[in-house]
Amino acid sequence: MDMHVLQVSVEQVPAAAIVRVVGDVSAANIDPFRKALADAIARKQPKVVIDLRQTTFLSSPGLAVLVQALQLAQRGGSQLFLAGANDRVRGIFEIARLTEVFKLVPSVEDATGA
Repeated sequence: MDMHVLQVSVEQVPAAAIVRVVGDVSAANIDPFRKALADAIARKQPKVVIDLRQTTFLSSPGLAVLVQALQLAQRGGSQLFLAGANDRVRGIFEIARLTEVFKLVPSVEDATGA
């Protein structure tokens, strides 16, 4: 009955790991999201880019996972970027006052320099 299935994948490009997130990130499906981020960070690339173009919703547990991922990436020497967030998802970062903490960029290409 879950109408908002989450699809998460990790793609390797030169000097970056890209996590593509499609659908709603909620407490019910947080584990695949967390695992994909951990996989991307474990690749030890200079950049970890989270592609939010097709992310329709981000819950507070999802936001917490992103904060943890940011800390892990920084500890591992990677920069973490959030790319292509729509107004609804971007608004969540604004409400939580995290727009200065995260690097929000318009697109994956902006983050990777491609």
